[in-house]
Amino acid sequence: MLQQRQILQDWTRVTDFDVGDSELRTFEYHVVAVAEIGRVTLTIKCLDEGLKTVRLDPTDVSADDQQDFADIAARRVRQLYVRGII
Repeated sequence: MLQQRQILQDWTRVTDFDVGDSELRTFEYHVVAVAEIGRVTLTIKCLDEGLKTVRLDPTDVSADDQQDFADIAARRVRQLYVRGII
């Protein structure tokens, strides 16, 4: 059976995001909920200079964090940068 997904935040692009050390990154994020299993997933697409996807990063979040989705995405992108993943 196909699960019903609800888009809580459609794809949103963030350009020239300062990840630290004067480094800038571009990424997109969106959030979907699957009510049947109570799961909310924030997915980040990290983009290269040609705007091609270089990494997908799905992360489970709380539905209560709706107003903080942008902040969660920003923190996650900084973590990926610090770890040398992007």
